[in-house]
Amino acid sequence: MNPKIDRMKVMELAEKHVRAGRLEDAIAEYRKLLEGEALDLSLNNTIGDLYLQLNQPDRAVAAFKVAAGDYENRGQYSQALAIYKKISKFKPDDADAALKMGEMYERQDFAAEAKAEYLRAAARLKREKKIKELIALYERLVKLDRQDPKLKLELADLYVQNRMLNEALETLNDVAEDWIAAEKYEEAGRLLVQARELKESFPRTVANLMEIFRKRGKRKEALSLVEDAVKRDKGNLELWGLLGGLHLEDQNFKKAEDIFDRIATEKPSDVNARVKLGRARIGLDKLDEALEAFEPLITSLLKKQKEDKAIGLLGLIATHKRVHLPTLEKLASIYKAVGQKKRLEVVYRIILQEAREKGLKEKMMFVLSELVALCPEDKELGKEYKTLRRDFGFVGDQPASEADVVPVAKKDEEAIQSGIATSELYLEQGLIRNAKRILENLRLQFMDDPRILEKLELIEKMETPGPVAEDELQERVGKAKAKEVRLSAAEPPRVTTRVVDDDDKIVASEIFMDTGVLPEPPEKTVSFKYFDVRLQAVVELEMIEILIEQQSEGDMGAYEKDLTDILRAFRKAIAQRVDQDNYELHYNLGVAYLEQGLWEVAIDEFQIASHDNSRALDCFAMIGQCYAQKGEFEEARRWVEKALSLAKDGDRPQFTLKYELACFYLETDDKDKALALFREVEKWDPSFRDLPKRLKSLTKSASQRNA
Repeated sequence: MNPKIDRMKVMELAEKHVRAGRLEDAIAEYRKLLEGEALDLSLNNTIGDLYLQLNQPDRAVAAFKVAAGDYENRGQYSQALAIYKKISKFKPDDADAALKMGEMYERQDFAAEAKAEYLRAAARLKREKKIKELIALYERLVKLDRQDPKLKLELADLYVQNRMLNEALETLNDVAEDWIAAEKYEEAGRLLVQARELKESFPRTVANLMEIFRKRGKRKEALSLVEDAVKRDKGNLELWGLLGGLHLEDQNFKKAEDIFDRIATEKPSDVNARVKLGRARIGLDKLDEALEAFEPLITSLLKKQKEDKAIGLLGLIATHKRVHLPTLEKLASIYKAVGQKKRLEVVYRIILQEAREKGLKEKMMFVLSELVALCPEDKELGKEYKTLRRDFGFVGDQPASEADVVPVAKKDEEAIQSGIATSELYLEQGLIRNAKRILENLRLQFMDDPRILEKLELIEKMETPGPVAEDELQERVGKAKAKEVRLSAAEPPRVTTRVVDDDDKIVASEIFMDTGVLPEPPEKTVSFKYFDVRLQAVVELEMIEILIEQQSEGDMGAYEKDLTDILRAFRKAIAQRVDQDNYELHYNLGVAYLEQGLWEVAIDEFQIASHDNSRALDCFAMIGQCYAQKGEFEEARRWVEKALSLAKDGDRPQFTLKYELACFYLETDDKDKALALFREVEKWDPSFRDLPKRLKSLTKSASQRNA
């Protein structure tokens, strides 16, 4: 027998029963179709409608839920949602239906609608006193809307009812910390008092109450609070840490030392306690013991190549009023290892001063040999070193002569001046991004040169210009001519690497002057990508020279030459003189062209640069930006999707690209896809760019469409 013909006959018979009003018989026929392999997902929905006509709502709900479940399993959330809505109309107290509606809304990123349905389900569960189910539901609600304190407070109350005290206390403190951040100290204080009634010495509660007292200038009350908590729970190291911190702030260093010494002994892995132990000992002028406390941390940080944090710890001791030679020697070894010559020089000069005062000639001998190599132009150091060598009985020249070292200093100075000159050429053309890249690369080689830092500070205050007309570009390009003299200078001015005059008394604070490394361990490390700019500087100088040559050709002046001709000749010359696989250069050219509104040539350069796998993602994204500027949003979207395929899951570039892609969908009026992508970005960072504003607008629009 043909199953297809049988199915058709069953369907015809069922419909005949419906027309005749024999609904029970129709349901029986429809149920036969549920047994087949090719299941029609709408069948249970139809059966549910028939049960409603028979005034059998419970059976109708059962059929509807099966239908909705089938749609949900297939990922057809909109259809499932429609069926759950149907249930809620004739059975509004059905908590399961409301809960499933919330899930369907949440899966489609309609947070406000999901929250409303979850709350409707919660009302029913409260009446039924189903505490465990309510806890699970409110945990979901809090995750959905982290900014609503009322939800968290209700969840905390449910935790209490279910005797989950630690969970309740953590939740109450979450709310209290939000209120403290918003300077709502009264509300936060009342809430924390309630929390203490649950568990008086809970460390987080005590810490937050202490913070409120401190912010309101009530230090005695803060100290009394923590001391009382410690008495009640003497074995709690977290509470002891709070007490030690207060003593440290009040400069009661002896009490702070005793507390943090105990914590560090009982819990050697507690980094915070060890750092504060060192600070307490510094306050007590116990510098040897402070360095001893820091040593394990410094060793660990150096192994992990986190030199900035290690330097920060040593800086706590180095900036003390009393010079501590072991700390300075440790600092010198780090600066030498990472090649920070100017900082190394300052440290060596301080050690030399101290060694002179204490008559430590062996130490003077070593430091002077290092300083002569670092500062070959300092004649006084050279004389002192030679004299000391004679005192020790050495015969002959110094190990590192001035003739060996000066050419290196001169080469560094030339590189600095050439790099700055190149950046100025870019700046005068309005190419701010390129100038900034050149200077940042230069700074990585010469960390503390004030000229580089000054230029970067100037650029930070500039606004990146948008696309401009070609006649204006023509004038900007012409201004590069003014820098030609600097580029072609036979020899830049010589400068000494001396940091201070002979008569100056150097202090340890100068080690950290004008740096991003403070004598305090930072909370977060910043990672840098280092580039070798030596070859790049030569190539970019050559590129600028080509541009200047092209400007100078012809009967007309450089300021009147047509930009298109310059650009054409420039690109031709670049192609002849620069390798195609010099991807860094082609990327820089792309950025320059993009910044000036030359979309087509920018795309060409980015496509060449994209052959370098390490920069392919950036290049594809930039190509997308070029097409977007041209108004070709479909093509822009294609390139951004290509970039997105290269991004790592969870990394910032992935969500930035998703945001850009969503913007392109908006431009093509595909609001649903845009909203879905914006929701993904929201889960990563709810405050990203203008995301809240966009989501509010799109959510409202979606609600109107679905109404």
